[in-house]
Amino acid sequence: MHTEIENAAGFWVKHIPDASLAAERKEALRLALIDVLCEKYKGHWNPEQTAAGSGYRSLCNWRSLDGSLVEAAMRANVSIALLERLMPRDIVVWCDPHNVTYRVGDHGTVYTIYEDKRGLLECMKKNMAEKVSKSNGDFVISAYTTPVVIRSADGVEIARRGGASAPTIGNNGSPVQPHVLQGSPTKGASDLRRNAMSPLRHVTTYRANDSPFVPSSLANNSAAAAPPPRWSPPSAPAS
Repeated sequence: MHTEIENAAGFWVKHIPDASLAAERKEALRLALIDVLCEKYKGHWNPEQTAAGSGYRSLCNWRSLDGSLVEAAMRANVSIALLERLMPRDIVVWCDPHNVTYRVGDHGTVYTIYEDKRGLLECMKKNMAEKVSKSNGDFVISAYTTPVVIRSADGVEIARRGGASAPTIGNNGSPVQPHVLQGSPTKGASDLRRNAMSPLRHVTTYRANDSPFVPSSLANNSAAAAPPPRWSPPSAPAS
């Protein structure tokens, strides 16, 4: 922080002509401005986030002289009126971690006074590492806390992956087991995939000799009656 403040203070003082102010007065003003800025920036300086608080740390001379410059002039016993006349107009200086810049006018070009490229690069690397770590942490949390439930075509739960499965509580306070349809075999993931892809998964299948298009000689055969379905619906609960 001290390196950036020294460069910002030196930038303001060097614009004062030597003929207008003695060298010892200029040095006293520079040291006073350094002390004022150190007090002002205390608690508002984060090297890991260089842009945070940039507006608070800025020094400007628009319609009136910046308060920090006025305070430094009072401590150094320098005339404020003289300082207002000698300081450049319509200028703003940003004193940020690893970087000190200035601009003249509202739409002027931003020029660099001081820049610590190594510090800026290290800050950028650390911020990128924190973002990557946070995104990976969010992915792991969501993957382990959100359960994935696999169900068969008739609604029976087959498997649960990840997350904590909370049991369903019935009216009597005991856990309710999932209801399984009678005659429904346990299906694997491949069977479930085939059922989902087949357009005829809900069509009842008959044996070849159970076809309604049979010869008349077999019309009275009792075996030609429609077979029972492959599964029977669950019986209604007793009232």
